[in-house]
Amino acid sequence: MGKDHIKIEKNIPCPMSDGIILRSDVYRPNDNGVYPVLMLRLPYNKETPRYYDEYLDVPRMVEAGYVVILQDVRGRFASDGEFYPFIHERKDGYEAVEWAATLPFSNGKVGLFGMSYHGYTQLAAAVEQPPSLKAIAPVMTMAEPWGDILGHDGDAHAVGKFETWVLGSIVENQLKRRNHLDQVKFNQYLEQLEGWLYDVPADEWTPMKDLDPDSFFFDVMQGNLTSERKKNTNLTERLGQLDIPALFMGGWFDALLKPTLEAYQAYGGPSMLWIGPWTHDKMTGHAGERFFEHAEKNIGVNQLSDPTEIHIKWFDQWLKNKPISVSKPVHLYLMGENRWEAFEEWPVNGNSKEFFLHNSDGNTNGKLSAEPASVKYKSFLKLDPANPVPVRGGGSLMAGHDSGMFDISDIHERDDVLVFTSEPFEEDCQLLGTVKGEIWCSSPSPLFDISLRISEVDSSGRVFNIIDTFHRETARTNNQPFCLDIEIGSTAYTLKKGDCLRLDIAASQAPLYDVNLNNGTTTKTHAKGETAFEHIYHGGEMNSKVIVQFAARNDA
Repeated sequence: MGKDHIKIEKNIPCPMSDGIILRSDVYRPNDNGVYPVLMLRLPYNKETPRYYDEYLDVPRMVEAGYVVILQDVRGRFASDGEFYPFIHERKDGYEAVEWAATLPFSNGKVGLFGMSYHGYTQLAAAVEQPPSLKAIAPVMTMAEPWGDILGHDGDAHAVGKFETWVLGSIVENQLKRRNHLDQVKFNQYLEQLEGWLYDVPADEWTPMKDLDPDSFFFDVMQGNLTSERKKNTNLTERLGQLDIPALFMGGWFDALLKPTLEAYQAYGGPSMLWIGPWTHDKMTGHAGERFFEHAEKNIGVNQLSDPTEIHIKWFDQWLKNKPISVSKPVHLYLMGENRWEAFEEWPVNGNSKEFFLHNSDGNTNGKLSAEPASVKYKSFLKLDPANPVPVRGGGSLMAGHDSGMFDISDIHERDDVLVFTSEPFEEDCQLLGTVKGEIWCSSPSPLFDISLRISEVDSSGRVFNIIDTFHRETARTNNQPFCLDIEIGSTAYTLKKGDCLRLDIAASQAPLYDVNLNNGTTTKTHAKGETAFEHIYHGGEMNSKVIVQFAARNDA
């Protein structure tokens, strides 16, 4: 079916029960037939080419026998109303699905698709259980948006990610709709966004104070979201009650991998999970300084052509009753082996191995060993708020900082980073699952911040990040040791014979997270701090360690 066989209708009105009109672009076969509908509800402008042929190929979906509808959510671009992130998506989603089911070219069956925010719009509609919704496909998304984007109460706050999203993707259209957009001023802030990520305190962020001082940005940053808004937008507890089939997809280097996995595990209906070596921006196999084959084309053990074909097969099963020719429900890309493997479940049933931290008399001499250290040792972890450890790679999703794998050797040479390295592996070592840390530590101030990162040290000595996390804890007593159980991250990565496993520990990850000022406050609310030293303990009765998961041979 060529483009001349696709009928395109722009800005079709979709009336909501409160009188607000949402507008949709409709792509459908240019005939008089009726078809199932696939709808994407997004806040980023349905006219953007990416949503026509980059993320998924709309013409191919139409060719496969679907009506495809792209809809601007409430208060965005062509749709009426006021936009406030997430709060309208449950009710609006329900009504949009039922509207789509009644269109003259619809057969009454509706599926939802989309990634990130428009992955959330699917889950939000699904918990309202519209009768016409037959399947969804949430990709790289979240079920508890405020916590998953910025951070839950008491967590470190991903202020750099939130600032990037609001300034880079949201505020321009909001200002334009109110006739308050100074395009020159906005462009100056946008062009210098990477530098503005260091502007503190974050809850008085200069670009938003100047451009839109009444923005929802400040409700979020200053902790003024009502409990009702938090409760109504948090979907996790409701996901277990659903029986609508859901295709989840995530990326090993996506900022939303953990919430995607949490939503998948909480989900009650039939589901499938795909995780590739993808970032939030690219499902191509390009991830920082690494490239992974068979990540964009010929995907999975069944060699599906690309993510569009995965979606078509998924919706064919549930909207057209066509059996899906895909083996097993969980499909993981095994990095380092550059191949896909299918499994029966996530987490993968497997075995674990412990690596204990041994003393570090500097930042480069720590060891990881299968045997615990007999003698207790205390490492000093410096935190200078004026010179925080920079973020690099992983799932940073932030202006000026690409996601993926990068050489981080220079970061490990800093005097405020502790490094612990295993002996070279005598055979290939496949990490498959969630890596955890049990770290004994103490804090000189009421807040304790810790960054944990697992990396590969290859045979040439180069160091590439694999997974990382950042954690904040409220210390009950200053300088009193306590043990933290921390999930560092999930991965499927094979270290080759001769490679080493490395753990690095820092007390900051800027400008992604607000920086601990060592006085009970952070750069989210304050600007001035002082240098201090946290402590990391290992050996004796305080045996800090990392726990690595391996696949059981009979599960693959």
